[in-house]
Amino acid sequence: MVTRLATSLVNQGLDCIIATLDYREHGPQIVADNVQVMSIPAGTVTRWLRGWSPAFRRRLAAMASENVSVVHSHGLWMLPNLYARQAAIGSHVPLVISPHGMLEEWSFGHNRLRKKMAWNLYERANLKAAALFHATSEAEAASIRVLGLRQPIAIISNGVDLPDLATIPARSQLEKRFPELAGKQWLLFLSRIHPKKGVAELLRVWGKLAASYPDWQLVIAGQDLDDYSKTIMRQAAVLELTNRVTFTGMLIGEDKVCAMGNAGLFVLPTHSENFGLVVAEALAHGVPVVTTTAAPWRNLIDNRCGWWIEPGEAELLATLTHAMGLSAEERRAMGSRGRDMVERNYAWTRVAAEMKSAYAWLCKVGPRPGCVETD
Repeated sequence: MVTRLATSLVNQGLDCIIATLDYREHGPQIVADNVQVMSIPAGTVTRWLRGWSPAFRRRLAAMASENVSVVHSHGLWMLPNLYARQAAIGSHVPLVISPHGMLEEWSFGHNRLRKKMAWNLYERANLKAAALFHATSEAEAASIRVLGLRQPIAIISNGVDLPDLATIPARSQLEKRFPELAGKQWLLFLSRIHPKKGVAELLRVWGKLAASYPDWQLVIAGQDLDDYSKTIMRQAAVLELTNRVTFTGMLIGEDKVCAMGNAGLFVLPTHSENFGLVVAEALAHGVPVVTTTAAPWRNLIDNRCGWWIEPGEAELLATLTHAMGLSAEERRAMGSRGRDMVERNYAWTRVAAEMKSAYAWLCKVGPRPGCVETD
């Protein structure tokens, strides 16, 4: 999201610099077209100490002092977010913070001890120093207000790229690597492998459904940052689902497009989302979605392109039973409506234009845009 936003802002006439640590064990960094990047390798000490990097801090402070108008910090709970605050204050420029769901009640409570330490050491001061928050939904804005933070909030959704459906890679691209997918319809979960995402609940529900739907295969794809995949794989074995679940690991590039574009149904039984970008991505690929009310996707119902259900295994079981029981034509029609909705509401040009207007207002060179609410 950060790289696409930066590229889209450049297309709107702004100069953008991405400052980031490079965790090379998680793969190559995503390239942002026409955007300058300052990237510092994250060594062992940096990885263990929540992004501690004196080199990154110095470089960021130096860049902020050189004709920078705004410092925009993405995410929370890491030391680079502290460095962003220090750079903004040191250069007398406004600080914008995008929590990206990390202030949601569920996320705030996960790893509570570590977050309490970070809160007391630097995160509370970071949030109080923000001149503007960026929330991707009304629900995320509400979670910011619950903490007593009264600064203005720009409510701007994430943007989504619309793929060319005529160029979606054939199913065989993944079937060659995972032969058990051949001849099956794909029930796709694609997200970070994390307890927050509801993947354990999904497996338990699939354990009750798999025998009744032999023509479907559950596909679990995504990045694993905390070795949670090992727990999930053991759970699948205990449930005797080893042959009915395909664990692909993280999918990128054409492999990700292939999974999204050829899925029969997308499912994200999440406990907390500020936006849920993968929901929009699935819809952009013409695939109907099942997700929970813990994600701000009421418009799945309004646009008849998916199911927005209460969290819980009983609701998920009933909904997947209904969704997989539909004909392929019915699901394609739902997916088509979802793609039309994404094209109308989540184009990067609109997102970047709103962010640009928020920056301009913050820097006192433009009026307050409609996307900015003040308390």
